[in-house]
Parts: sequence; structure tokens; C-alpha cells
Amino acid sequence: MNEIEEIRAEMAQLVAALAERDKIISDLQKENKELLKANEKLHKKLRQYHNENSSSGSIPPYLKETLSKSVEQPKEKREPAENPRNIRAKKVDRTEKHVLLECPYCRGEISEKKRKQYRTITHLKPPEVENVRHECSAYWCKTCKKEVVAKVHNALPNSKSDLQTAILISYFFVDSNNSMGTIQNIFSDVFGLKISKATISNTLIKLKDYLGEEYEALTERIRKAKFRNKDETSCRKNGKTLWTWVAATSEDVIYRTDRRRNIKAAKKLPCSEDSTDGCDGYRAYDHTKGRKQRCWSHGLRKARSPEYGFRDEREINWYKDLVSGLGKIFHDSKEDKKQFGASFGLRKTYEKKLLEHFQSIKWLGKNADVVMNYFMKYFDDFFTYLEFEEVEPTNNRAEQALRHLVLKRRISQQFRSNAGMESYAMQLSLRTSAKLKGQNYLDYLDHVIGAQIPDVGKL
Repeated sequence: MNEIEEIRAEMAQLVAALAERDKIISDLQKENKELLKANEKLHKKLRQYHNENSSSGSIPPYLKETLSKSVEQPKEKREPAENPRNIRAKKVDRTEKHVLLECPYCRGEISEKKRKQYRTITHLKPPEVENVRHECSAYWCKTCKKEVVAKVHNALPNSKSDLQTAILISYFFVDSNNSMGTIQNIFSDVFGLKISKATISNTLIKLKDYLGEEYEALTERIRKAKFRNKDETSCRKNGKTLWTWVAATSEDVIYRTDRRRNIKAAKKLPCSEDSTDGCDGYRAYDHTKGRKQRCWSHGLRKARSPEYGFRDEREINWYKDLVSGLGKIFHDSKEDKKQFGASFGLRKTYEKKLLEHFQSIKWLGKNADVVMNYFMKYFDDFFTYLEFEEVEPTNNRAEQALRHLVLKRRISQQFRSNAGMESYAMQLSLRTSAKLKGQNYLDYLDHVIGAQIPDVGKL
């Protein structure tokens, strides 16, 4: 009996130990579940500030990809980061010597030491304006029987300023988004040159005659691109509302202004049958050539901003499931494209997932109907980016290209002539394209216009 009692006691101890172990495991599982929930909340919070639609300025420096890569590298392989605030000019144009004849504190006698201190400072020279009189000799050609005159280089015909002045006016007006009044003040206060608003306006319009060829070259490159983004925004001319359309690739952008916002105007943007256009849900793009990729950012913003009220709590919960499911499908599709690459099969897989998600929503309402109808209307256009590697799921590039124009609209309010609008659209096209390629707009404009000024002709 003693042995049996001992066995029973040992079994009781084992049962108690197992119960205690199960309790510890259960507590750890609960703690792990809470940690997973907290981690998920932190990820959701982080995605509000750092996602595929975040601008560079809104991302903290320590989260940017370039800095992350440098931090992940071993210390011995890291390149020393150069702070722009501490960059000094490497080229020295001249040297100034500074000496002391007496102590600046007690005016006592001093003796010079061999050690010297060096400091490189960048000095800004005030701009100078000079009026140059050009003598242009006239000649008679015995062959073609015409009078020819030696032309003034580096100046537009019938202009009282040189080409650099015209380019600088374009820089202030287009690139820096200054008004004509501000440009007038800059020339007066900085350069000491009095210039009227009419002269500024006429100079900007004259540049249009030299930008047509480069503008057409940009248009043709965008037409031949495999993927481009398109969008439109309003502008004003003499109090009337017009529309500026934009087509953008990763390297080129063109703007054009039209009187209407309709199908005919949308068809004037460059397109082709074997390429893809990224756009929002505006119906005019339905009638243009080529494949379409509807913007997911627009669709999700539409879903997250319901138009109507809800009848009860149950409808609210089902609508939340609808919206969160759309966001998850979009997020997972991008991750799978990164991991597996673009393919037709991946596109069909996520089209099926989207349909299954819509079928899983058991309680509908006005808001759910609006969202589901929107996605079903352009069902074939939401997952084009999963089939083609170069296609992007959002229309952010076109919206970013329009941002500069929207700021200009707030500053200058409106245009006064068709020629002024066309010239601004051409100059803005060159300016934005140059920025995308990392080029200087002043040099780009000088190269384009300078190559077209003839050697002979009108003064």
C-alpha cells in the first residue's frame, strides 16, 4: 500500500506540475497575443506617416531608405556622411592675408608664430548690369542678291535685353513661381534695372517661338513610353475657367491647356495602343487608346470618406470590414509583386480575391454600394500593374506634376492671353522634365533656345 500511495503522490505532483506548466503557457500565449496586437497597431500608426503615397518631406530622416542602407552597412564599409551645412568650397579663387601689428587686447608687442589658421569663405559678388552698343555691319550677297547683317549673338530678335535676361525671367516666373510684380522688384532691387510688367510678359511669350521643337520631342517620348500618368486641374484666363492637362513619365512631363474638360480634350494627350495610362476615375479617360490603370489612392480615399450616413452599428461594422479588406488586398498585391514579379496569373489571382471580398460582405448600404460599384465599374483596370512591371498602382506622379501648377495658380491667379498660357505650359514642361532628370533648368533652357537663334536676320 505504501508503494501505491507513493505512486499516487508522484502522479498528483506531476498533474500539479502539468497544470502549472499549462498555466504558464496560457499566460505566455496571452502576453504574446497582446504584443502582436500592439505591434500591429504600431505598424498601422507608422503607415499613416510612411506609406507608398507619403511625400519625401513627411518621412523622418531616420526612416528614409538611403539612410537605412548606410546604417545597415558594417562600420568599416560605411562612407562618412557629408553634412551640407559644413561643405566648404574646394576651389580657391584668391587668397587674402590678415596680419596684426599689436595685441588687440592690451596693444602690447607681439611676435609672429609659424602656425597659421586658414578659413575659406564664399563671397557673393553683387550682379552688375551693363549696356552694350553693338555695331552690326551690313553686306550685299552677290550670289543670292540679298542684304545680310551680322547678327548680335546671345539675344532674341527685337529684344532690348540679352538672352540671359530672358532666361532669368523664365526662371523667376516658372521655376520660382514669382508673380510679375515680384520679378519687377527683384530686377529693380538686386540688379538696379527698371523693367515693366509688359516687358516681362512679352519676353515670356517670345520664348514660345523657340520651345516648340523641344516640346514636341517631349510629347513624342511620352507617347512612346510603356507607361504614363495623366491628370487635369483647372486654371483661369480673364476670369473664365479652363483646364490644364498633364501627361508624365519618370523622366518627361508635358502640360497643355484646353477650353473643356471632356473626352475630346483627353484624347489630345499622348497615348498609344500598346502602352498603359495611369489615371483616376474620370470617365473621359475611358475613351483613350491603350490599357488603363486606375489609381488605388483615389479608390481608397473614396472608400474612407463615405458620402452618406449609416443606419445602425451593424452596417458600420460591415463597412469597416469592406474598407479594411480593400486596403489589405492592395497592400498584399504590392508585396507579392515585389516578391514574385509581375505576371498575368498574379493579376487574375487578385481579381478573384477582390470578388471574393465583395461577396463576403453580407450587410450592404448606400456607402458600400457606392464603393463596390466604383471598383466593379473599373474592375479590369485596377490590377493592370500586377501584369506589367513598369506600371504603378497610383496616379501620384501626375498629381505631383500638377502641384507646382496649383501653387502658381494661387500666386498669379490667372492668365491674360492664350499665347501666355501656351508659353507657360511649354516652359513648365521643360522645367519639370529637367528637374526629373536632375538637370539645371537655366542651362537646359539656354541650350534649347541658344541653338535656334540664327546668325543673320532681324536685330
